[in-house]
Amino acid sequence: MNVLIAGAGGILGRKLVERYLERGDRVAALVLNVEELRGLAHDRLAVRAADVTRPETLRGVCDGCAVVVSCIGITRIKGRLTHEDVDYRGNLNLLREAERAGVRKFGFISPAGTDTGHRTVPLLAAKYRFEQELRRSGLEWVLFRSGGFFEDLATLKDMAAKSALFVIGKGTSRSTPISVNDLAALMVDGLERQVNAVVEMGGPEHLTWVDICKTCFAAQNKPARLIHVPVWLCKATLTALRPFSFRHYAMGQLLLFMSTRDVCTPTCGTLTLRGHLRP
Repeated sequence: MNVLIAGAGGILGRKLVERYLERGDRVAALVLNVEELRGLAHDRLAVRAADVTRPETLRGVCDGCAVVVSCIGITRIKGRLTHEDVDYRGNLNLLREAERAGVRKFGFISPAGTDTGHRTVPLLAAKYRFEQELRRSGLEWVLFRSGGFFEDLATLKDMAAKSALFVIGKGTSRSTPISVNDLAALMVDGLERQVNAVVEMGGPEHLTWVDICKTCFAAQNKPARLIHVPVWLCKATLTALRPFSFRHYAMGQLLLFMSTRDVCTPTCGTLTLRGHLRP
């Protein structure tokens, strides 16, 4: 099978490329810059560079592909592009090119909680809007919604080595974070088996933010030091911040939502956060 992985330079996209190559598929890896996949070479891998915010650069990238999987999205506060530019419109540009090329199936990944958080969180709003466009398209589709990545939470382990960790509110809201390796395997299987479905998945255990922070301290062999920040203070700070930096406001809204709502998914993965953080 010929498959296109969009956003192949990210941690999930790269792992999906590796998984499909291991299966024996032919893979087209779509990146903004070919340097993102330096060190990854294979005779069944073709690296294609394009800017999804400029639809003219996407012409032909999906040709010959039966399946497209998009991991495209803004994950860091940098540059001038917004979630509307990339997470919604960029993915929509890719979808239109996939339709033109006769792609059969399109897979897309969003965070758990997108179905409710889209009302207040700019990232989730952009993801949700694209999900609706994909549902209305003529393609078969699979929407994946996952817990947070262990690889991202590992930054808290590094912080725990030097200082206390901040927790918004009581820190008792639960989620189901997952390793990228487990997630990629589950997505490949889900795209093979599911049609026109929403597939939610997470790691093997539901964790509160306090659980996550304590696990990070334990991985450093240090006692847990937590500073609880009142929810009201976070909301007031974000309200004041919005006129000056919408990008920071948007990231703060995501953090606030994920810290104060249960966003659990079915437990699917095998690797635990403790196992991932173990030296």
